Order: sequence, then structure tokens, then C-alpha cells
Amino acid sequence: MSHLSAALLHGIPLPAHAQDTSKIDLARSGGQERLGQPRRFEVRGHRFRLAPEDVMMLDATRVTTPARTWLDLCAVRSLTLDDLIVAGDYLVSEHERLFHPRTAIVKLADLKAYVTGKRRVPGLGRARVVLELVAVGVDSPQESRIRLMLERAGLPAFTPNCVVVDPWGGVLYVDLGNARYRVAIEYDGGHHLDPEQQARDRNRNRRTQAAGWAQVVLTAEDLARGEAHIVAKVVEALTAHGWR
Repeated sequence: MSHLSAALLHGIPLPAHAQDTSKIDLARSGGQERLGQPRRFEVRGHRFRLAPEDVMMLDATRVTTPARTWLDLCAVRSLTLDDLIVAGDYLVSEHERLFHPRTAIVKLADLKAYVTGKRRVPGLGRARVVLELVAVGVDSPQESRIRLMLERAGLPAFTPNCVVVDPWGGVLYVDLGNARYRVAIEYDGGHHLDPEQQARDRNRNRRTQAAGWAQVVLTAEDLARGEAHIVAKVVEALTAHGWR
């Protein structure tokens, strides 16, 4: 498996329109070129060369590796620049947050080295551009998309998994933060409805505010209202803390 099908197996986030499982991406590679692309009604066929390090076994299925899968996604024209950045952010995400530390599936330096070492691969030019926009530390596709909205609006840069030190010397992490203007952005997804998580959120909010940071809490409803709405909320917080 390759492309979108491989991405779904690896858990790489894709937009809804790319999650159709009625067709499977299958590829022939290496010495099999003379056989042509796989052609069946339920198959999207691909034909290209794969190096041994491009393929792995996952649940008894031969599938392209996460790095190769991401590179192949860059050749899928229905995926936008934002979609590819979201996928890249997911693969390289790593941090040591207390309640849910993450280890990168592919370290950003390794993904860059992998792409740099490739030649004449579909999507390679796109991949090189996207890699300059991928960030380490993002915890969800929504956080990635919010970060990109703020960058497009020309706002000061927000760092994923930003460190905040409270007045008692304790360290906490906010989803996105700008240390210069002391503005924190938190995306509260569905799991934040859990009572235990809500208690942690209240503690986080108190400590963040005690440290002198403005806090913007965003939800799925905010995302549904669109980019202009989100940017306006963040601009309000930045302005209150001295940004012009």
C-alpha cells in the first residue's frame, strides 16, 4: 500500500475528502515496471521505484514507510499545502509534556535528510517547500491549522508547545505561545469535556494567568466560524499585551 491508503494505516491525519476507503492505493516498484500499474476498479494504481528503506511491514501488510508515505502525499494534487503541513507536523511531533509525552515518528532532521537524498520522485519539489513550514511540537491537526492561520495573517510567530514559567517556578506548556507578548493559545478538543481533563485545564488556566499571560482558548466551534474569527480573537489578546 502507498499514498492515501498508507497514510491511513500510519494514522497520518488527512482531510475528510481523502479518507475514502472504497479505493486502495497499490504500487508496483523496481523490476515490476514492465507489469504496469495495478488496474482494478477498487484500486488506485501507481508505478515507481522504491528503495528497500522505503517499505515496511505493518500488521502483516507491505506498506510504504511514514517518510516515503509523506513524500508520496506531496504528489497528491487534491491535498493542499496546509494538508501536507498538518501531515508533516504529525510525523515530527515530539515533546515531554507531563501527561502525554510524544516521540517523533520521524524526526524533522531525518525527514529533511530523507527528502534531500531523493531524486526524480513525484512531489519532490512540493515536499521541499512544505518541509520549511513544518514545526515540531504540535499535538493535533487543529493546532497546526491555527498556527498556519496566524502566520498567513502576519501575526507574531507562535511556538508550538511553548514553555510558560509560573510565579512559583513551575513549568507548564501551552499549545501555542508567543513569549514576547505573553499570549497563549489553547485548543480544547472533545477530550477536554472529561472531568479530570477539565480539572487540569482549570489548573493550567490559573497558572498561565498568574504568570501574566493572556490566554485564548479555542474550540471546534471557533474553527467552524472560520479563519477571520480566530485571527480576530488572537489579535485582541496580542493588542492587549502591547502588540501594534
